[in-house]
Amino acid sequence: MSLVGLCGLLLAGGRDRNLSMQAFETLDEVKLPDGRPLTLHRRGDDFWIHLDGAELMSSRAPGTEQALATYGCAGLEKVARPRVLVGGLGFGFTVRAALEALPPRGEVVVAEKFSAVVDWNREVLGGLYAKTLANRRVKVALGDVRRCLAPDAAFDAILLDVDNGPSAWCLRSNGWLYRPPGLAALFESLCPGGTLAVWSAFEDRTFLRELRRAGFEASSKGARSRGFKGTRDIIFLGQRPKNPRRGAARRPPRRRSRR
Repeated sequence: MSLVGLCGLLLAGGRDRNLSMQAFETLDEVKLPDGRPLTLHRRGDDFWIHLDGAELMSSRAPGTEQALATYGCAGLEKVARPRVLVGGLGFGFTVRAALEALPPRGEVVVAEKFSAVVDWNREVLGGLYAKTLANRRVKVALGDVRRCLAPDAAFDAILLDVDNGPSAWCLRSNGWLYRPPGLAALFESLCPGGTLAVWSAFEDRTFLRELRRAGFEASSKGARSRGFKGTRDIIFLGQRPKNPRRGAARRPPRRRSRR
């Protein structure tokens, strides 16, 4: 390793040690409907969001959130006016990466369930965070991401980062997204050839099978949270076929009520 590289590692290690010695400063706290606190913290130049004391995300490790958009929006630079749905605003890393991947006339709809997260980006964090939501190509849909799903939605990509994984939900109601009815709604909300990308902290082969049963061409990719370092998370990818094969999975039939 070069002397310059060694010095860089020593400086980075020193910064991390100094940061770990600083106390968290709580900037704001709100109560969710189930009573759990959602809190915004700062330590040094970095920010964290905690749910009931557990870390949801931080501004220090945006790599996998950016990868969610990079993988999910691959090829959309060639589409004239692509539409992308982002489920979960966080600190806006996925939204910003999607904007970079799209052509000038592309549009990003970001669905965020908690108004406090939107307010934090616009008012508390400021700077780049506020500019993300002020971008004319970004539209904020306050509420559950499922409200944006519809057969005529025609999204070219749907990027979901609302949980720690398909079986590790932040909210119990989110479980619907990863079950057959939710996957069917996601499938129908995509254009033929469109891509569903789901962030996860772990691999889940059962979820890959569920994606295929729902009609998606499914795969997964690993991504690092801090460049080539940091935790290794998973991006699940499901593409809606342009020309579905005969006998491909369809929306599950509704049960008939007995009278």
